[in-house]
Amino acid sequence: MVAVEDAPPVRATPPAPARRVRATVGEALPIIALVGAFFVVNDIRSWLTAQYWGDEAWVALSVRFPLADLPVTTSSSPIGWSFLLRLVPDIDHLRVVPLGFQLLTVVAAYFFGRAVGRNRAHGVLIGLVTGLVVLLLPAQQIRHDLKQYTADAAVAVCLLALAAWTEQSWSRWRLAVVVAVVFVGMLLSHTTAIIAPCVFGGLLFAAAVLSRHRSRTVRTAVAGLAAGGLAAAVYFGVSVRADNDAMHGYWTSYFPTLTSLPGYLVARISNLLPLLGVPGWVLVPLLLLGVLTLVRQGRPGTGVAVLLVPVAATGLGLAQIYPLLDLRTSHFLLVLTAVVAGVGVAGLADLVAMAIRRSRPVVVPSVICALLLSSYAVANQRWWRFDGDEAGLWRNHSAVTTIGSATRYVATHAGPNDMVVVAGPAWFGFALYSDDPLELVAPVASTVGFTVGMPNRPNVVLPQVDPAGGARSIQRALDEILTQASMRPPGTQVWLVRTSTHPSEPDWRAALAAYQVRPVTAGPEPVVVISRR
Repeated sequence: MVAVEDAPPVRATPPAPARRVRATVGEALPIIALVGAFFVVNDIRSWLTAQYWGDEAWVALSVRFPLADLPVTTSSSPIGWSFLLRLVPDIDHLRVVPLGFQLLTVVAAYFFGRAVGRNRAHGVLIGLVTGLVVLLLPAQQIRHDLKQYTADAAVAVCLLALAAWTEQSWSRWRLAVVVAVVFVGMLLSHTTAIIAPCVFGGLLFAAAVLSRHRSRTVRTAVAGLAAGGLAAAVYFGVSVRADNDAMHGYWTSYFPTLTSLPGYLVARISNLLPLLGVPGWVLVPLLLLGVLTLVRQGRPGTGVAVLLVPVAATGLGLAQIYPLLDLRTSHFLLVLTAVVAGVGVAGLADLVAMAIRRSRPVVVPSVICALLLSSYAVANQRWWRFDGDEAGLWRNHSAVTTIGSATRYVATHAGPNDMVVVAGPAWFGFALYSDDPLELVAPVASTVGFTVGMPNRPNVVLPQVDPAGGARSIQRALDEILTQASMRPPGTQVWLVRTSTHPSEPDWRAALAAYQVRPVTAGPEPVVVISRR
């Protein structure tokens, strides 16, 4: 009798729907984890309820005017971004828009890493690393204001993620998606005009020079031209109106010359480096590893696009077209730096795993990435739920601004004959938080390009102060107002509302020293009643 060996047990293959559900859940879990972590790291409630400071106030004011006025009131904000504000039902919660883009940046960073991985497990690992680095990035923690800078970062990361996705499997459809996102991105972020040429430049280089694929080269070139045409149409049709002399003058100090460029770069990078959360000697190798990892993983066009971005930004700064390495307008550069460094962390983990020759290559890199990210999180934990660092270098304006409560206090307590003096930087905030009808005044020679009037409040005065006149100019304006008040019925008071007065605060303090000043509210920006001594 011949013995027969037992056959190995056969595992039943799950039905196709079950496999699809399991794969969908597996793809969704990392994203759910990142979204959940976002609400832990950021103090959402306080950011959505804080009062708007100077620059935010005029942005919020745009929603109080008819949609037909949007091309004027959008000013330097992208028109699509300003339109999104109108979809928020409560004017006090408009910061949900920049917070939404900040969350989108984290998710887009995940998809960028996911598209770089050599397989599903490796892609999820890189995606989690890049997503967490962006989530924990100190520069992200201070960027909750009602401005478009988080949209700049979100669109930039989305375009790079699409570049990596396109290199996964070249097709006309994927190139068409990139073109469509460039068009939408131009409506949401002016820096799309910087990132898009870099993305198509990288893809074209990969197709024409590295792979020498003729049809792919032609398709990429056609897609790039189409994207360029759409971007130009948005820019010259809408965005260019925000490019005025006042705005250009405001950014003059961020336009270096060719001779001053080396020293300028050293100074600006040194100033911004704390917001990246790692010292330069750690960051630079990670960036190099990040680019090399992109190339090793078969994404050379994306690697070239990453290298082109700082070149384009520097060129635009030298050409005095776009400010170079300003904290706010270059926020997208800080985030892209973090994304590439995150890829570098994953690349470093891969190299270590290869060096120790482990048979399960995903396990060792995962442990290494977890250790490095934990160290990064601990080193930068003071930025979580940010409300200003101990040195006050990155102070949160919204945490100290009281223009909303000041406006409401004056509306409640000022008499019918009293005069209310509103210093220039507080004007938009005062108008925003007033319940009175407003009228749009445009164009005006300012960085914003418009102002507002309060036709039903003749007792509200905006003093005409010469910024170059210092304290004397302020005193002349206040003297004229006090003289007008003296002609009113007895008991008339002059109220002064100020906010966001830096850098003119020393001039105001010197000017007010000549008057009797009685604070009537508390806080860092009190409302005061002034009179002659």
